[in-house]
Amino acid sequence: MAAVALVACIGHVQPGQAGGHDIKLVELTPEPSSELDRIAWAVSSEPASLDWIRDADTSTGSILANVCEGLLRLAPDLTLEPALAKSFEHPDATTWIYHLHEGVAFHDGSPLTAADVVFSLKRNLDPKAGSFWSGAFTKVKSIEATGPLEVTVRLSAPDELFNAYMSSPAGIVEQAATVQRLGQQYGTPQGGVNCVGPYKFASWQSGQSITLARDDNYFDTKLRAKTKTVEFDIVRDPAAVVNGLLSGSLDGTWEVAPASIERLSSSGVGAVYYGQSTQGYNAIVMDPTGPLADPVVRKALSMAIDRQAIIDVAIKGAGQEQRAPAVPGSWGYERKAFQAAWDDIESATLDIEGAKKLLATTKAPAKPIVLATTNAEAQSSVIGAEIQSAAAKIGLKVELKLIPADQYYAVYTDAAARKGIDLYLTGWGTDFADPLQMYRYFKTGDLYNFFGFSNPEYDALVEQADAQSEPTERAQSIIKAQKIVVGQTLWIPLYASYNTVFLNARATGAPASYVQLHSPWAARIGAAK
Repeated sequence: MAAVALVACIGHVQPGQAGGHDIKLVELTPEPSSELDRIAWAVSSEPASLDWIRDADTSTGSILANVCEGLLRLAPDLTLEPALAKSFEHPDATTWIYHLHEGVAFHDGSPLTAADVVFSLKRNLDPKAGSFWSGAFTKVKSIEATGPLEVTVRLSAPDELFNAYMSSPAGIVEQAATVQRLGQQYGTPQGGVNCVGPYKFASWQSGQSITLARDDNYFDTKLRAKTKTVEFDIVRDPAAVVNGLLSGSLDGTWEVAPASIERLSSSGVGAVYYGQSTQGYNAIVMDPTGPLADPVVRKALSMAIDRQAIIDVAIKGAGQEQRAPAVPGSWGYERKAFQAAWDDIESATLDIEGAKKLLATTKAPAKPIVLATTNAEAQSSVIGAEIQSAAAKIGLKVELKLIPADQYYAVYTDAAARKGIDLYLTGWGTDFADPLQMYRYFKTGDLYNFFGFSNPEYDALVEQADAQSEPTERAQSIIKAQKIVVGQTLWIPLYASYNTVFLNARATGAPASYVQLHSPWAARIGAAK
């Protein structure tokens, strides 16, 4: 019935429109006129921890970005800008030097030192700590305090992305004494955190909400919070989020259910804003021994999927077709070269007859393809229905498996949670505007290489790109690596979404671009004029 409904609901939404409305991409929502006492913000899942090295999902990231600053941060135009580091040097291919701001204090009032930076970065190197961001440090040789407010990082080999990673949780700085004192309670409802940021941890009601309070002593005057208190309400049901936004009990969310965009936009209660994004939505192949073990089967399934139908119905036109894992929003340089390579990809083009002919060249799987969906993402069931319908058209069977939100996102960090899943629907992109980050995930042995893909030629191309500071050369290496990944159809790309944010009419100032995981966005929100 869901598949039938999808076909029946397909309208004629043109590119650049959502729900029949023209889309205008903006970097920032209108400037606020004054302060607010409080805003309530919806997140779809509860963080497992606020420990920055375990920050691996959107709910955790969007909260922690306002509490714990890194050496750098993302600006609304997706470029890097200073945060705790006022400047940095790159004197040679394997050295990065960071100069810290003077007079910066943690939330408890103690001063930020180079020793705290060294401690924080080195936690990512400790196997016992289990950092989700350890991949950013694979080439780190040493991290040293070379002055009271200076930190020098030396690498074993060139890594042109290391500095960009300092705008992600990999570059977050916490007071060493706090982590050591709290031990296992660090980042929990009982222990909290003690970082540098425009907001400080106030309270955590397990299963219900996390509250942040403004830090009036935050060092960056340009980003001192305009709202005194931010309460993050944990609302797992997308329908409940929409009802909360319409009633005014919730002031905003980054996770706007696509099916509700038109209703929210026309409600008069607030507005939906769209911004540039580095994220795509994919069906990721999980099991290298299951029914999708054969790349021919994977490619045939990809060719059978009607991506435009998914965009029109599931996200109301708020995106474009996706052809490769790294989407156009991640092309921070050499856009013409990346666009040309993108245009040459055929496996993401709807071709039912071609898919049938391709599938006829191999042995079709006897077992059904298990596709995981979740009720935490309203578009998930719609997309699942389209893939199921597409598979049936070429003689494949897809079985949908609905998984609760908290269990669904566990697949990122728990191998056991991935068992029994052949295809996994998820948004995934880069943390900054460089597609090289995305293609590192397919290297042999990478933490997020769930399929276990291993190709020496591919690994060599990514290593080559890592060492290329000249953008044109790096782009060509990335494009060659992309061709290998796309040829294997390790991921089935579905759409490159625009970033969306809803704000109640009383609030404004939030960025619309995809920076909510790596910039203190809530500090910008204040009262609308």
